[in-house]
Amino acid sequence: MEILNLSHPTKKIIGKIQVPGSKSESNRLLLLKYLYFPNLDIGRLSDSRDSMYMERGLNEKGNDINVGDAGTAMRFLAAFYSTQGGREVMLSGTERMHQRPIGILVDALRKLGADIQYIEKEGYPPVKIKGAELEGGTLEIDGSVSSQFISALMMIGPGMRAGLTLKIKGFSVSTPYIYLTANLMRRLGFEVSVSGEEVTIKSLIPKSPKTFPVEPDWSAASYWFLMALLAEKAEIYLPGFRQYSLQGDAFVSGLFDPIGVESHFIGSGFRLKKGVQSQERFSMNLIHNPDLAQTLAVAFVAKNIPARISGLQTLRIKETDRLAALKTELEKTGAVIEIGDDYLEIKSGLQKLEGITFNTYEDHRMAMSFAPLALLAPISITDPGVVAKSYQSFWADLEKVGFKLSRF
Repeated sequence: MEILNLSHPTKKIIGKIQVPGSKSESNRLLLLKYLYFPNLDIGRLSDSRDSMYMERGLNEKGNDINVGDAGTAMRFLAAFYSTQGGREVMLSGTERMHQRPIGILVDALRKLGADIQYIEKEGYPPVKIKGAELEGGTLEIDGSVSSQFISALMMIGPGMRAGLTLKIKGFSVSTPYIYLTANLMRRLGFEVSVSGEEVTIKSLIPKSPKTFPVEPDWSAASYWFLMALLAEKAEIYLPGFRQYSLQGDAFVSGLFDPIGVESHFIGSGFRLKKGVQSQERFSMNLIHNPDLAQTLAVAFVAKNIPARISGLQTLRIKETDRLAALKTELEKTGAVIEIGDDYLEIKSGLQKLEGITFNTYEDHRMAMSFAPLALLAPISITDPGVVAKSYQSFWADLEKVGFKLSRF
């Protein structure tokens, strides 16, 4: 396995970084394009591996579609091919993908008239799908496992004869991503309403727009907040972001401000620089922003700040069991970590760092969350290529701001 050695001689970060396009926006726009707008030009499309799997899956002419480790592609393509009359496909992925539940989405699609069969384990990929014209109507769905199930259904709703009304049962995780889906659809001309726990999509296909730009990815930006926090001096400009973004992880600026990172919008982007820590301990719930958990956990350990992060129940079924992985890797630094079914608590932080090799568990966010620790001391990261899942240019961008990288 490849290992990447990282260090930063000056421990100062000054520069302008073009963060890649939002994976969340890109994958939604790709699905909407292939469903309704074949001539739509998507600007600044994410170059992530997830979006590559998504686009390749939509273009596939054969019957076997492998989405690798792309969870969004698995869920969105399951909905897409359920609507494609005359097509029969099998959706599969990596071994880990076959351990990630899809039963709630499949049950919902079946109630709408889809023909879906499990190939191996009930409730999990791989699945065989025979496309059909779906009637639509009113449907109840559990919102406690993944907002992507709901987003997938929302996007196929306009093509159903009766439209679609979703009544969401239970507490919906990652709710901002439901609003992101609704907002993108409205901007494309669809009629979508979100009221409390009910989502309504009318059976309506609007006139196709010519172009639609993708906003840079706020989840990717979170690693630059961490670098601004750990650097001795930081002046980082990230262009292209919207001040009032609907990406769920745009909340990152509010989370890092009390830890010690200032962010200010200037023109068409924002500037990061070091601020002042305003609290001695933290308690936060990331039920709507679980992809920020690793970045924040590393931040609290690095700054030796006691913290409890809750709302993390979905981390157990991500690319890896992220709670277990965080505990294992953070404890290499001498930190004292406690985890439960839905929380991670940092009882004490970093005691040692130089020379530690951090494992990434085939998880892009593990690699990118731990890499900024090289601002404090030389470290190593295993399987650095895993960042391609969401941020192809991550290591090149680190070199632009003074990180030294060597591979062996």
